Amino acid sequence: MDDEPLLPRRVTLLGEAMRPLWRKIETRLDEHVVPVTPAYGLDEVVSCHLNELHTLGYRLTDRINDLMSDVVANEHSTDGDVYRAVGRFEVFVEELLAGYRDVRALDAHGRDAEARDLLAGVYRHTLVEIRDWLEDLIETLADPMAAVRRRGLPTTGYVELPLILTLTAAPELADLSRWIEGNAGVFPSGAAARRESGLGFWGTVGAVILGWGIGEALFGDDD
Repeated sequence: MDDEPLLPRRVTLLGEAMRPLWRKIETRLDEHVVPVTPAYGLDEVVSCHLNELHTLGYRLTDRINDLMSDVVANEHSTDGDVYRAVGRFEVFVEELLAGYRDVRALDAHGRDAEARDLLAGVYRHTLVEIRDWLEDLIETLADPMAAVRRRGLPTTGYVELPLILTLTAAPELADLSRWIEGNAGVFPSGAAARRESGLGFWGTVGAVILGWGIGEALFGDDD
């Protein structure tokens, strides 16, 4: 009885398939990047990146919803379905990593260099939160009972095991906001709304839950 797996294969495989992505983020967070890209029009660059970051939460929610619907809650999910869902999640993370690298590669000077580093810090903060969530996901799916006990949850009956990803505002946003205000006169037309939404968005990000399906997989329905 004790040797029976608590989670169905598709859910266990989800954790295993995510491990290389977790390692990739861990490796690329602090890799050396040579600043070789000329930083012309950094105000436009900042505006475009904030516009991209503004859509982050919505896209991330979609990717996690895919993991839930295509894998965790889908009893008919195959190994191929698991890897495809993980692949779609990886594409999203790769875009985020690419944006982070592009910003760090900018050859900027003076106050522009300050803005570059602040923007890179926003990317890094977000990637760290995703990395840490992935680590929690991987460890929980590898040993769900340890996670249940660690959280002090009941070990019998129906237990919901939430894996919550909450994106918080990067500390660098305050200084980046001041840099933007100092360059308000040179931001391109239409950029004001994008930069305000891009900065304000982080404070309104909620929790994305991956858990109710795992609870059912762990302990089954009592009905």
